[in-house]
Formats: sequence, C-alpha cells, structure tokens
Amino acid sequence: MPKRFAFLLLAYVFSKDSRAQLVVDSAFYGTAANIIGMYYTPALGGQSPLYNGTEYLDYPFTIREGHPFFESQQFTNGEIYFDGMIFHEVRLCYDLVKDQVLILDFNSIHKIVLPTNKIEQFTLFDHTFVRIQHDSLNQVKSGFYDQLSKGKIALFVKREKKIIEKDEFPRIDIVVKSINTYYIRKEAVYYNFKNKTGLLNILHDKKKEILQYFKKNKVRFNDEPERAMKAAVEYYNGLLN
Repeated sequence: MPKRFAFLLLAYVFSKDSRAQLVVDSAFYGTAANIIGMYYTPALGGQSPLYNGTEYLDYPFTIREGHPFFESQQFTNGEIYFDGMIFHEVRLCYDLVKDQVLILDFNSIHKIVLPTNKIEQFTLFDHTFVRIQHDSLNQVKSGFYDQLSKGKIALFVKREKKIIEKDEFPRIDIVVKSINTYYIRKEAVYYNFKNKTGLLNILHDKKKEILQYFKKNKVRFNDEPERAMKAAVEYYNGLLN
C-alpha cells in the first residue's frame, strides 16, 4: 500500500472516529476526502467499502413501455459521496421506482444496492442528487432529490417513476410513468409547488420583479418549466444579494 495512501486513510479514520471531540476544518476535510476517494478503490480493489451493499433484484415481469431508471438503464460513470468519501468515475444506475442507487460489483457481474444512509449525494448525467431526511420541520419524505439550484433559497425536484398496469385488450401491459414533484427550500422549510402560480406564491415578495424578468428574457414557463423555475430562483437569490 503506498505510504501516501496509508497516511491519508489513517487521517480519514481518525477524523471520522473523533469528529464528536474535534472540530475538523471543513475545507481540509473535503480535500482529504476527495484525495482518499481517488486512491481508495484502486488500492483496495474488491475490498473497497463502496462494494458494501445488498444484491439488487431485477423486476420479475416484462415492462412494455419505459424503464424504472433515471435517464438510462445502462450503468454510467458518475460521482458519489459515500460514507464520508468521494468516489469518482463510478459506474452508477439510479432506480427511480425503488429510490435505490446501484453499482456493479468489482468484477462487473452483480448489481449492488448501496446503503441509502451512507450516501450524502451523487452526480449522474450532470444532475446532482442529494439525500434529504424527513423530520418534523421538513415535510418531505426521505430520499434523493435532484438539486436544480443552490443559494439562500434552493430548488429541488423529487424524480419518481411508478409501475402501472395498462389495459390493452386482450392483454394487460406493464408500463412506467414518470412523476416530478418540485420543492423550494426557504429558511430551512420545504415548500411544494406544481405550477407557475405556486412558484410565484412562494416567491411572492419578488413576484413583480420575476414576472418582469420572464417577460424581458422571454422565459416561457409552459414550454420549459424546469428552466423557468431555475431562472426564477436564481434571479430571486440575485435580488437578495
């Protein structure tokens, strides 16, 4: 094992185990976690903690239309912050029906479901999904949310898929339907909305300015709703600065 890797690994273990007693500089810890993440998998091979999970069970029926995964059924390189470390160029797949993040085992034979509670966030197809935990303040269910915009207020979308039965006489087909639910986090509270009116109700104190911005920049909510939501939130944050 390279001396540099061994030192970084020991530093990580020490900082993780003693986090309750010591205050670790966040910038240093983030850099260390990043470096460890780059060396950890190659150095330990199949013994990497990233391969710690349960075997994924495929669906026991034929899906006639759509698929349960985000963007693609194929495993695609992404990045994941897992158990305090960042792993780059990991082949990931995200099941939106089960809300499960999958990887392939070291030999690329079996699909593994990663423990949800050890995933802080992951990036796939240029989308960053963060794990939000339900509590008495946050009236959202626990799970992974696609973060579309950051700032004093932040925009998230819960991307889900549902398996439904479609009656196509004389047979019944199994199809997959996509469902997106949007949230704005404002002062630590998550507000759900469905359309332009709901969005502007949450951002009511800057409603006039946002509508003027939409008109000036030809932002059409009905044509590209997610682009319009993101533009509104980012403009709102800019007005607060």
